[in-house]
Amino acid sequence: MGQWVLNLNDGKLSSEQGNASLSPKATDILALLVAKPGVVLSREEILHAVWKDLHVSPDLVREYIFEIRKALGDKAKDSQYIEAVGRRGFRLIGQISVQSGEDISSFHRRRNLQPDTLPTVKFCQSYDGTSIAHTASGEGYPLLISGSWMTHLEQDWQNPAYGDYIRHLSQNFSLIRYDQRGNGLSQWANVDISFDRMVDDMEVVVDAYGFEKVAILGLSQGASVSVAYALRHPSRISHLILSGGYPRGRRQRGNRMEFEESEALVQLIRTSWGNDNPAIRQILTTMFMPDATKEETQWFNEFQKLCGPAENIAQFRALFDDINVSGLLPQVTVPTLVIHSDRDAVAPLSEGKLLASKIPNALFVQLNSPNHLLFEAEPDFTRMIASIRDFVEVPNN
Repeated sequence: MGQWVLNLNDGKLSSEQGNASLSPKATDILALLVAKPGVVLSREEILHAVWKDLHVSPDLVREYIFEIRKALGDKAKDSQYIEAVGRRGFRLIGQISVQSGEDISSFHRRRNLQPDTLPTVKFCQSYDGTSIAHTASGEGYPLLISGSWMTHLEQDWQNPAYGDYIRHLSQNFSLIRYDQRGNGLSQWANVDISFDRMVDDMEVVVDAYGFEKVAILGLSQGASVSVAYALRHPSRISHLILSGGYPRGRRQRGNRMEFEESEALVQLIRTSWGNDNPAIRQILTTMFMPDATKEETQWFNEFQKLCGPAENIAQFRALFDDINVSGLLPQVTVPTLVIHSDRDAVAPLSEGKLLASKIPNALFVQLNSPNHLLFEAEPDFTRMIASIRDFVEVPNN
């Protein structure tokens, strides 16, 4: 029986017997077992450590243990590495060490940020009196992520895709985030959900932190809001990064089918958003993250209900589908980087290329992914983070 070495950074296992790779959650579980060799960890303990307050099936632990055993060449019967102890749980009995210079305890603190360590949420008022929730994490050059229609400043750390962005970018930047009006922890009731007011919200959040200049990461429809802010205050932006963005919403691209799909989706959201049956939310989950696992899909389906009431979400969707800032793009004067997945179902690659072609001197990075937001386990995720860091000229910590 040989000794395996686990790389905490990418989930790769290596030994004289060969090499294997683990998914992020399987890496978390194996790291937990390695941290307590010989100690029996119950399914409940593993669920709490890896998924925290997310309600997922205990069977997921067994599924990921199976993945780990398969990677190790281990077997449930006569196990040499991961032993099932009756109905009590699992324990590590074989020799597995970690390669990363980061110790296991700090790895788990980074991967599974506990609620009591979350950054403080603060509030500011937009120009029309609407309350906007915002927060900051990490240290370094200030990078603001645009508000969106399905964010929640506290829950986003657990978001299967977006949480990976927050964790990694917080290692290199003072990362500023805010919940868009009508959404998340910002004010829900009696709000004017309009494009100009969204630009106002970005403006007051930037002002709240007092930096002379900030870099802005405009995600999805936030790319268009970021473009409008860049024209309003070009001297406040050092770098503009547009990821998964589109200058024209689905109703503005001259495609009748997309127009009808938009109309149908808005109506379904308005009538069915908060239902226990997640069918309508599943449509959006599939669009945003077709590569999601079963538990990631379940989490995002439930998460969407926390982001806002049906009427707000319907208004967001209609507004975003009517966006058209294509005429503004040639006026952008700040350094711009456009990042886009090649098979994005939310924002077609052609829209990303349109952004890059119309904004003077914009750089373009095409990612190999079907997902609107990339998962950490995807090969191009590291390339994407490096592209952002290198564009803003931030050293790799």
